[in-house]
Amino acid sequence: MSRTSNGSGLDGSLNNFGASPTTPLRDGKERRRYILHHDKYYMVGGDLFVLIDDVMFKIHSYFFKREARNFFDDVPAGHGPVPPLAEEDEGRSEAKAIRILDVTVEEFEHFLWVFYNPSYSIYDAEISSWFSILKLAHRWDFPMVKDFALRELERRQREVSLVKRIRLYHDYEAPPEYLVPLYGELCARDLTPTADEAVELGFEQMYRVFKARELLRSTVDAGADCPLSPLRDGMTEEETYPTVAEVFGLPMYAPPEGNDSNDGGESHRQAASVDESQTKDGVPNIKAPKNKNKKDKQKKHEKN
Repeated sequence: MSRTSNGSGLDGSLNNFGASPTTPLRDGKERRRYILHHDKYYMVGGDLFVLIDDVMFKIHSYFFKREARNFFDDVPAGHGPVPPLAEEDEGRSEAKAIRILDVTVEEFEHFLWVFYNPSYSIYDAEISSWFSILKLAHRWDFPMVKDFALRELERRQREVSLVKRIRLYHDYEAPPEYLVPLYGELCARDLTPTADEAVELGFEQMYRVFKARELLRSTVDAGADCPLSPLRDGMTEEETYPTVAEVFGLPMYAPPEGNDSNDGGESHRQAASVDESQTKDGVPNIKAPKNKNKKDKQKKHEKN
């Protein structure tokens, strides 16, 4: 989609694109530069001016006043306070355009397309366009547009990976009827989450996924706070070493000869304890195991 036309020279004279005045920033300072009118969304009859990068949009405020709950109050994070403008002047002219700092021209194009789609009931766009629409609908609190984007993503779910949809819906606070079935699918499937999926979801969410998978597969009812998933019948801890070495990328390890393998690996088992009293968002802190051998030697020394 071509984005811009119409612009002005630094001296305000006409150039090959047409005419547009140099636009002052919202803090009152004026920067000498070209301001380009968007070739599609600088519209006749528009009464709302929005500036993104060096591209000026002139659109209809009706759509934003009808539904948006915080578009006119939105201040981009990390850019400091923006001096307030009189409500009746904000966005009414190029000189007082609403300047959006952390949204791209392309994202805003996708969002405006929802309102200005010439095909009416046919909303055919690249799947990535719906990501942008969902993002901005959530940010500016357009509930109907957000619901529309979620429905479209569900309709085209085969085009988006399971974990990508979970991440999108989690980041943009989709209702539980969207998120719960996706988490259920991830927890119920036979295939363990991959390394790439773990990176996509992040540590805390992936921890919960594995915890849920443990609970769903456990044959021992120990409660949701401390799920138990015992080894297969007859398997000792030492018999897990080859699998552990393979998964963690460690050299193969065999216990020294003479170890009593009938103790179920108790001589090597110093399970780390979970401190449930100090957790962050349900993710437990792990305490290192205590060194029992050191305490035993200290007691023997005291007796002697």
